[in-house]
Amino acid sequence: MAIYFLLLKMIAPLRYVISLHKRSILTVVAIAVVVMFLTSITVVIYSFEMSNRALVERFQTDYYVISSTEDLLKSRVPEELVGNKGAYVTILNARINNVSTYIVGIYDPGNILGKRYQCSAGEIILGKYYSNKLIAVHVAWRNGSEVLKVKRITNLNFFPQYWAVANFSFVKNQTHRVNFIITKGKINVQGYEIYSMTKLNDFYVKNIGEITWDLFFLEAISIVVIYIFTNTLLNMEIRENVRKIGIMKAVGSSKKNIAALYLLRSIFVGSAGMLLGFSLGVILSYLLISFIPLLGLSTYFFIYIPPMVFLIDLLIAIAGAAIAAVGPIRRAVRIDILRGMRGAMI
Repeated sequence: MAIYFLLLKMIAPLRYVISLHKRSILTVVAIAVVVMFLTSITVVIYSFEMSNRALVERFQTDYYVISSTEDLLKSRVPEELVGNKGAYVTILNARINNVSTYIVGIYDPGNILGKRYQCSAGEIILGKYYSNKLIAVHVAWRNGSEVLKVKRITNLNFFPQYWAVANFSFVKNQTHRVNFIITKGKINVQGYEIYSMTKLNDFYVKNIGEITWDLFFLEAISIVVIYIFTNTLLNMEIRENVRKIGIMKAVGSSKKNIAALYLLRSIFVGSAGMLLGFSLGVILSYLLISFIPLLGLSTYFFIYIPPMVFLIDLLIAIAGAAIAAVGPIRRAVRIDILRGMRGAMI
């Protein structure tokens, strides 16, 4: 019998801690929405950084770029600037099957990049972003369009994976320029900028450091929102449970027990919202990357979800919920036994 009452004493408070009624469900959902957006933004930004790092790590340090400016889209170089010591690259902003991307044409007389980028007229080489089942693609640019046969789908070592490579003459006929030159080894050419291929990092994606403070700001907002929702929920529940708190004190519950009960309740609601929000945020992240090519962003990109993102969400939820519980707990432990049993807060 003693064991039965002991278990009842332990289970009854636990049932309250994990109970979810209409108001608490709404609180969990509200927290989940906040965490969802924080998670998706953090995951996408972190994935940009990791994708960019993966792209740069593929560059061999003995490859260099010669251009007239670091903005490769605006750069112009003569077609025979270094003879057969370089691969001449021209960039065309186009759409493949109605998806915004870039197509490069490569004239490589010295076989600097190897044979993988050699492409005949009417053919196109796609990066691994595309489906292996594609036989032909519709290519459209500002002044025209054409259907090109897919020669192969391969890993584009020097370019993002949803770029493509077409015949050099075909691309140059549309752009009327050569944008930059890739050389194996550093070749100094007066009047032009020469830098390592690894510096293309600055061209493919925005520097992740520029938005670090934005993330801190979002995390701070998330803590405040979690605090507001959880604090409101606990205050309402304590007002409704004044009589129960008075009875708990009458039968021997200490202030520490009551404080622990509402602290656990707050952390449970915050954590439940966090888990739901994190799950939805991951799903939203994958949905967002499906729109990236439509925006014409020129970057090799994959979703990477490090444990750090989950830990950040968990810490934010616990911190916001714990801070939110302080005020309501102070009100709960101050409830007088006799007045509380009559339903009065004071």
